[in-house]
Amino acid sequence: MSVAILEEGPLLGPSFFLSRKALRALALAQRDAYGAARPHPHVVIDGFLGERLASGLAEIFPGATEASWKRRDHQEQAARLGQLQRNAFEDVPGALRHLLAEFSSMSFIDFLETLTGVQGLIPDPHFRGAGLHLTLRGGHLALHADFNRDRFRALSRRLTVLYYLNPGWEAAWGGDLELWSADLSRCETRIAPLLDRLVVMAHGDDHWHGHPAALECPEDRGRAAVAAYFYTAQESPDAPEAHSAIWAPPRS
Repeated sequence: MSVAILEEGPLLGPSFFLSRKALRALALAQRDAYGAARPHPHVVIDGFLGERLASGLAEIFPGATEASWKRRDHQEQAARLGQLQRNAFEDVPGALRHLLAEFSSMSFIDFLETLTGVQGLIPDPHFRGAGLHLTLRGGHLALHADFNRDRFRALSRRLTVLYYLNPGWEAAWGGDLELWSADLSRCETRIAPLLDRLVVMAHGDDHWHGHPAALECPEDRGRAAVAAYFYTAQESPDAPEAHSAIWAPPRS
């Protein structure tokens, strides 16, 4: 299944745009599965952009030395590269930057709202904590619940979107996204980071997830993911009452 429409731009080169109609149909088909999923609402969609486009994006995904990555090596996460948004993704090829923009588009937000039932979703054009992630051999991400607020905009975190770009990924390499029960007693779902796989997850302070085992991929491979986070606003009790445009009286 592919929900992308490919168009050729004579000046910009190949570009693609998500089909609002196709995405709505996909959301309607998947929303019951999203709500019923355990241990918390989520959905896994394979073939999201189609193999041709996904393979092309995987081919240009920057390697460890091809971008100004910031490396994290802590007890909770090791050999993980990210934070390309610090330089406005200037090292990132245009097609991947376009994908990030499409994840903030009307078509994709409408898809998420229809899928999850969460209305008024707000994307983050700065991709704080999100954007492109690359985990190298030996790297891991401990079980955690995500941060809950965008403190710069006073917004509440509602959804996480992950899109994987790992052609030929082998099960023996590890890297499965693990979703654990609220009491941390068991892993209830494992999601392999396969090429062209989209994951949408609800946010929650007991929505434990990660890939805690060290990757065993070859030295020249890594676990590539594109992440986007979505928020909603909480209306202030001091907010003025909503109104339409106020027109000035005609001037004589």
